[in-house]
Amino acid sequence: MRTNSFVYKQLIDIIELIEQHQLTTEKYKNIEAFYEKKAEEKITRLAFYDADTGLPNRQHFTNQVEEFVKRFKQKKKQFAVLFIDLDRFKIINDTVGHYAGDIILKELANRIKALLPNKSHLARFSGDKFTILLTNDVEVEKIVDLGQSLLHDIAKPIMFEAREFFLTGSIGVSFYPNDGITTELLFKHADTAMNLAKQQGGNKMKFYRADMNQQVLYKLELEGYLRRALEKNEFHLCYQPLIDLASGSVYGSEALLRWEHPKLGLVSPGEFIPIAEETGLIHDIGKWVLTKACRENKKWHDMGYDYLTIAVNVSANQFQQISFIDEVKEALLETGLPAQFLTLELTEGVMLRNITHSVYVMKELQKLGVKVSIDDFGTGYSSLSYLKDLPINTLKIDRTFINNLKVNTSDIAIVKAIITMGHGLSVKVVAEGVETDEQIELLKELECHYAQGFYIDKPMKSEEFENGLAILKAL
Repeated sequence: MRTNSFVYKQLIDIIELIEQHQLTTEKYKNIEAFYEKKAEEKITRLAFYDADTGLPNRQHFTNQVEEFVKRFKQKKKQFAVLFIDLDRFKIINDTVGHYAGDIILKELANRIKALLPNKSHLARFSGDKFTILLTNDVEVEKIVDLGQSLLHDIAKPIMFEAREFFLTGSIGVSFYPNDGITTELLFKHADTAMNLAKQQGGNKMKFYRADMNQQVLYKLELEGYLRRALEKNEFHLCYQPLIDLASGSVYGSEALLRWEHPKLGLVSPGEFIPIAEETGLIHDIGKWVLTKACRENKKWHDMGYDYLTIAVNVSANQFQQISFIDEVKEALLETGLPAQFLTLELTEGVMLRNITHSVYVMKELQKLGVKVSIDDFGTGYSSLSYLKDLPINTLKIDRTFINNLKVNTSDIAIVKAIITMGHGLSVKVVAEGVETDEQIELLKELECHYAQGFYIDKPMKSEEFENGLAILKAL
């Protein structure tokens, strides 16, 4: 019995050891499976999701669209692909860094996501480009409404470290199957439409049309020519006189860039300036314009017209460059033009995009003696809270208000308010786009300081401008 009991006990111990081993082995198997699963999930996330925004990435989105191409081919249904690109987002990264840029992108992604209807798919396609797949209720009217809402919310100010940033977006739309029966074509056509929206100034939505491809090819051709325009001396400046309304005398001019291409002829600034800004060519072109304008004005000083000022437009890209102040100093030093005779014109959007940096640059320019003007006032943000703190010398009322300036119109009330505000802030006011004697008389009554426009004179080449000065001097 003892022997049997002893044997039984040994058998029981052996069985317990085996069970424990099996349990331990099973436990380790479960742990291994758990971590394998986690590793697979992480790999999937890295492969198909964007790390900064948490959105699906380009590969994931492409797979989704391909799946719907297959599915909707059988059902003979349509869906829409939207490409959204942020206008001039590079300026954010250049001025406040990529870390801030990533935070701003995440905020914008959340804004976009909050507006999307059910059964839609949002992804970060690349950089500052987002894509949307709409598979339900894809009528044009509904997409137009959605597009307007998206543009409106993207344009709202974004706060980062007590600074306000202002951005806009460009949206392109393509439809399956009308605009393409493959994922590649749908992407290509949505991108084409988006680029056209961007080319037309941004903050717009465009639906793809077949003739857009020709426009894209023309734009590429234009870009190629533009890259060689400076070295081939194809640019020249025209000068539009600025008059003092109280005395009627010419006190200066605005330098306006013109491009005469041997094959294309005179190319509109509205066509080539956006391309120059998009490609970064505007930086070298802007430097050339600044130096050329200063040199021309100094020549007129040397001819005896030493009271003349010159106004030069500055692009957003140029103004945000760290080297911009040095470039202004260099242009003045190289040409010998006294700083007080140079006025730099900036749009509201340029100044308000990074208000702290803008104020610093404007103050540094004014220390040099250079004057600063807000161009196209009334068409941008027109934030009075910012305006009172901006170190500016001049406000230029946009031509859209001057075009319809007549007695008993709402435009006269707006113009009057801007002029009154200018007087209150001790800022000079210029009216641009003056085309009639009635407009001149009204502006005088409203005590506007200066004016320019076709009624006074058209933009003219240097020789014509000099001839006009000689005629005025002879009178």
